[in-house]
Amino acid sequence: MKSLEVIELHHKFFEDFEFEFHSTQLLYHKNFAHGQQVIFVHYTENPDCSYLEYSFGIRIDAVEQIIHKFLPTLSDYSERSITLMETPDKIDARMPKRFIIHNNRQLSESIGAAEEFFATAGFAWLDEMILPENIELTFASHADLGFKTHNFVYNSFRGVTLAKLYNEEDYPILRNGYLEQIKQREMTPFTIASFLQLLNYLDHLQV
Repeated sequence: MKSLEVIELHHKFFEDFEFEFHSTQLLYHKNFAHGQQVIFVHYTENPDCSYLEYSFGIRIDAVEQIIHKFLPTLSDYSERSITLMETPDKIDARMPKRFIIHNNRQLSESIGAAEEFFATAGFAWLDEMILPENIELTFASHADLGFKTHNFVYNSFRGVTLAKLYNEEDYPILRNGYLEQIKQREMTPFTIASFLQLLNYLDHLQV
């Protein structure tokens, strides 16, 4: 079965929860006032078996619009970048990181398990993260580690911007913490300079 066919098997379920299918980006999305919830379905065919994986996340428009002023990205990437991505196994330890598929029965069972996860935990997490303050707290608690699904540089840019916009009281401390992490990881001079430019912008931003 082709990847698009597997993705389309989820249409009815996600539509019942008001998610629309974006045929160009091959994702399901739901807009809210200041951003977007997104769900990705990844299906990979191999000769011996196939893999079915899910990832989902939140885009906060204000954060993405700011950080991409200072990051070297493709012209349209800032319009589709995601602020925080997660996988089901990080929300529910009973969920596998990916489903291993050998036949149609296993595919059906795996889709059923994934849809049950979203109905019982995944959508609740997405709704909780609509509040930018919750995303900021998540980033701040991982400031010294980053996220496995994120490049560390992007993580730092997003984390410090979230702090400025949604936790201004703690921004000075978090700002210095993110900067120290950038320096400790011996990032390129260009990355450090870009981060310093971002900090200068945020320091003078009226929230």
